Amino acid sequence: MLFFGLPATLTELHHVLLGERLQAGFTMYQDVYDTTAPLTAGLYKWLDAFFGKSYLAHRLVALFLTLYQAFLLNFIFNRNQVHPQKSFLPALFYLVFSSVFFELDVLSPLLFGHTFVLLGVYSLTAISKDGSNAQRLFKAGFMLGLAALCYLPFIWFLVLGFFAIIYFASSAVRSTLLLITGFVFPFSVAITYFLYQDSLMPFLELGLAWSWQFKFTFVLPIVQVLKVGSIPLGVLALALITLPLVNLGLNYQARFLQFMLIWLIVTGLVLVSGHDGSAKGLILFMPIIAYFGVFLFTQWTGKKVLINEVFFLVLLAGALFMRFNPLGLVYSTLGIQPELIQVSDLPKYQQVKDERLLVLGSDLNYYQQNSLGSPFLRWDLAQPYFGHLAKYDALFTIYQDLRKAPPTYIIDQQGLMPELQYKLPALFNRYERLENGLVYKRVR
Repeated sequence: MLFFGLPATLTELHHVLLGERLQAGFTMYQDVYDTTAPLTAGLYKWLDAFFGKSYLAHRLVALFLTLYQAFLLNFIFNRNQVHPQKSFLPALFYLVFSSVFFELDVLSPLLFGHTFVLLGVYSLTAISKDGSNAQRLFKAGFMLGLAALCYLPFIWFLVLGFFAIIYFASSAVRSTLLLITGFVFPFSVAITYFLYQDSLMPFLELGLAWSWQFKFTFVLPIVQVLKVGSIPLGVLALALITLPLVNLGLNYQARFLQFMLIWLIVTGLVLVSGHDGSAKGLILFMPIIAYFGVFLFTQWTGKKVLINEVFFLVLLAGALFMRFNPLGLVYSTLGIQPELIQVSDLPKYQQVKDERLLVLGSDLNYYQQNSLGSPFLRWDLAQPYFGHLAKYDALFTIYQDLRKAPPTYIIDQQGLMPELQYKLPALFNRYERLENGLVYKRVR
């Protein structure tokens, strides 16, 4: 389906624009006003370097990461014998339910950082009981630090690391210090890098501090997100309801069950701390569904085992219908509006092509065939400047950001150009309005 072509999402458009801007030699946070974590931004930059503005490349990397996560999690469960029998059921559940909606194909900071979370869990759950495996503890903290540098709310998984030390290690104080040291190390490297780039303060403001404002942007309404996730979340709810029927034989399995319940709580904290209310967040529930789903599908034995097969086939059919929306009936019936998160191909977005663009507004669709011609990728982060044109500092920042390489076209969704031309004539009087529309072209 990726090669046949799926509609691009606005999130993917945001990612390729960011990568293209960074690949052009601009510095994150200093020359691009965005809150994407530095490791994820670096990934988009290198994808643009090798593949250009390619949505397919992003989706193939996302597909690889999803496959890797599924089989890594399956290996963690089998190695630690957390289920009565070893199997590939966790990987099966992970892959089926993470394919329930096309937005989960997006190479998001959530998906990228989630890989490092699982690598951290891999090291945490392999800690030897005599507490001598200091290297694995440091590595676990290091992986969790990398995860937070991909998506800052993943910092909550440090709490999961503390409980892992309690459950699976000894020398709690020494182990905790090793975990924290490993976690802090990637941040120290990132701070040093941005210090030498003369962009430390923008990094602290946009890369770290901004994420704790708890402001949500529901591109897809929360009710529709719950409808999209009804199948995997329904399986999780049913598995938790039937949890008292599970018979755990080993003490280690009981501790791992408690560990997974804490993982569920931490997932909730990550989602609450995030800013993007969309279906992409469902990926965080996949390890928990994979773990508890095995208990749900293996409690029936003997003649009742057929119940498992029929139930799974029903869920698989539901996932396929939700994913592919046959005849366009499923989304319309459920009231789901995928067009809210997809790139639009309306004629007004085709007026300008292959140009450097500045959009004075929040509509990214104008950029789909153009490149970013200013640091103002996100309109909410541009509001402190374009929303306060009566302040000298705001005008000075706009002038400094645009004077060296002004965009070729400006799309004025907010009707700000007359005021900008009056207050910053040296810069904005170089633009002329085309056909009484929203488009301004630089003519001198």
